[in-house]
Amino acid sequence: MIAWLVFFLVCAVEAFTSIFFYDSFIQCRWAGAKKFLAAFVLFVAGAGNAMLFEAFPYEYIPWKLAALIVIQTIFVRITYPSDWTVSIYFAALNVVIQILLETVVIGIMSAQYSEEHILLALLGAGICILWTGVLYLLRKKLCYIKQYMRRNVRVASKFGMLPLISVIAGIYYYVLFIRGNSQEPFYISVAAGLVIINIVSLFFLQESLVKDEKLRISEMQNENNQKQIQAFHDMQSLYERQGRKLHDYKKQLATIQELIKSGDVETAIDFTENLTKSIAVEASEVNVGHPVINAVLNQQYRVAKGKNIGMTFAVSDLHDIRLADDEIVVLLGNLIENAIHECERVTEQGKAASISIKFVEKEGTLVLTVRNPVIRRVNIVDNRVVNPKHDGQGIGLLNVESVVEKNGGSFVISCDENEFVAVVMI
Repeated sequence: MIAWLVFFLVCAVEAFTSIFFYDSFIQCRWAGAKKFLAAFVLFVAGAGNAMLFEAFPYEYIPWKLAALIVIQTIFVRITYPSDWTVSIYFAALNVVIQILLETVVIGIMSAQYSEEHILLALLGAGICILWTGVLYLLRKKLCYIKQYMRRNVRVASKFGMLPLISVIAGIYYYVLFIRGNSQEPFYISVAAGLVIINIVSLFFLQESLVKDEKLRISEMQNENNQKQIQAFHDMQSLYERQGRKLHDYKKQLATIQELIKSGDVETAIDFTENLTKSIAVEASEVNVGHPVINAVLNQQYRVAKGKNIGMTFAVSDLHDIRLADDEIVVLLGNLIENAIHECERVTEQGKAASISIKFVEKEGTLVLTVRNPVIRRVNIVDNRVVNPKHDGQGIGLLNVESVVEKNGGSFVISCDENEFVAVVMI
């Protein structure tokens, strides 16, 4: 009876350790009752596998451990959003580290309990608990794997062979220790080294994920900047066409007056209708003495106005601003676009929304402040928006930060329950 209680206890501990390992690096699909059911299925599958091979001699232990890796792989594939490569990598890594740790501990104890199954089982449970404690510490150092693995699962394939090779070695050493072997010190050293190497592989995996994420963000930043600059050029062309049309506006009015005086009212009306259709752009609402800033502010103003979003300005004369045109577009375009996106969410709830923009230069310092209402408080850590609703929002703020750093300025964002504030000082 005691042997069975110990057996099921060990299986439960192994299942818990495995789930704790996977939760450390992959986001689980489920929570609550569904996750508990998945854990129970893993426990039953693990116990069933152990019971199945219990009747077989030690020669079949490799098959038992191989079957365990298959079970764990299928569990990860179903329970976590991962492909087969990631599932095999983490399942093999989890099993092999547990095997190698057991090998090291059993080897150090000279395998004197090889015939005492209960003591060996309890020893295995203790090793699982030890591995869980190590994982708890590793979670703090390897926090980026879970965050970036969802976007770049292919990186795990670069390290996939290491745990699989270690599985072969781990099974080999485990079987040798169960049987007893005269070269135990050598095998203990190799097994301990493999444990360290496999743990280190997680750090290399994280480093690769971080590098790929930085590259992805850099590419998105460049793409976002190009879109912003192209949008500015489109606006600039539009304003140039507007200027050419308005240049002849007085002559066109004079023509209309002459048509009316001569009594040709019908021709005057047709001429007026055609003239009205040809003027595609309204006169500027904001004029700060700088054509690029005027173009961006007025274009964004019209976008906001078309979405029933208010926009107020507090600006000064910025005709001699020292920022490059593309930097101006990145700063204003990203901050105001983000503000408009959030205001859209506010208006969808039937509330009024207005954006406040302050863009002034005082005593040689350029100050840009953008304020907008929010539907709920935005989580900000280290001046970064955590898990932005739109990935473009995070990229846009990174672009703004890059421009500010390039010009030796400062950029601060903050948010409370009612308002999001972005402040740039250069």
